[in-house]
Amino acid sequence: MKLLKILGVLAGLALLHGCAAIPESHKLTYEPQADVAAVDGASEVAVNVVVADEREDQRRISHKRHGWGFPMASIHSEEPVEEAVKAAIEQELLARGFGLDGDASVIIQGDIIELYSNVHLIDTFFTGKTVGKSTIQIEVVSEADEVRFSREISVAPEHKGVVYQSASNLARPIEMAMEETLDELFNDPLFIEALLNAQR
Repeated sequence: MKLLKILGVLAGLALLHGCAAIPESHKLTYEPQADVAAVDGASEVAVNVVVADEREDQRRISHKRHGWGFPMASIHSEEPVEEAVKAAIEQELLARGFGLDGDASVIIQGDIIELYSNVHLIDTFFTGKTVGKSTIQIEVVSEADEVRFSREISVAPEHKGVVYQSASNLARPIEMAMEETLDELFNDPLFIEALLNAQR
């Protein structure tokens, strides 16, 4: 039984090892919130979304690991991460009836402080998992250049059942982090209120 367990762990490590020395890139995708209703008064508000990536390494979103846990090849985003986050915010705004305008005086300022995914080679007997770590600061700045809303949102989603260190498996927690962050943001009534009142 002990031998079978050891063989199982080694098999799992072999599967997870994959081509750990080969860098890959991944196009981040965002799954918008479902069944979203338009917000009363949103059509009268145009918003300029500005997102900055404050991370030291702005392209890398994860890295593969050797079977013994050593960091190896990087996983990069095909597009700048701040553009993916900006597009996701804009998608949620449009779904609620807000307008978008790059010259609007109402600004959503997003700062990506941390956004990364790590692989854990052993989670269950045969599989590993990838775990995200994300912190994004969001502010709503009014027409009068006043900060009407400020919140830092941190999430740590887990993508389980991983059997291979593919770019999609390693990037999935990044996508989940974007989704969870915007779930929290757009379900915060103070955020919506700040947007509606920012032109006053």
